[in-house]
Amino acid sequence: MIRAIIRLHKSKQLNILKELILILSLFISAISLAQQEEIEIKFQDTLYFSQCNSNNYQYIDYYKKTRFEEKDSNDLNNLYNWEFYNAFFNTGDFDVSRLPCSMKGKYGIIKHIMNISDENGKLHTVVIAMIVNNLSAAYITEEAFLNNELIYAPKINENINH
Repeated sequence: MIRAIIRLHKSKQLNILKELILILSLFISAISLAQQEEIEIKFQDTLYFSQCNSNNYQYIDYYKKTRFEEKDSNDLNNLYNWEFYNAFFNTGDFDVSRLPCSMKGKYGIIKHIMNISDENGKLHTVVIAMIVNNLSAAYITEEAFLNNELIYAPKINENINH
């Protein structure tokens, strides 16, 4: 009789433990789904360079102008999309490297967003962010977002009525 009571008690403990594990699993799944919410990246939004685990960022290239031409635009602040891309990249010369970890904590302003296809024809999103006006830009692949190399800070719509 005592053995039967002990087995019943252990059985109840196991059932309670199984229920707790199930509830915990459901909670973790709900949190994971909430974290996978899609965001819409827009021009003028800010990207802060965050997590860097070596000497350089793994998924962000750094373009720094080393030679300017007379036709270079003096002010890229109000240029976006292909107008910005052509004004910045189609003139002068550049040093290109991976973005150094010394840029951690600094930011870039989104100026251009495009899709490129890899050798298998798969489309990938690339974001170009101006770091220093006329001097440098970051070429950011979607892997940088997935690996937490950036913190996204959308610009607040100033036209919202309170």
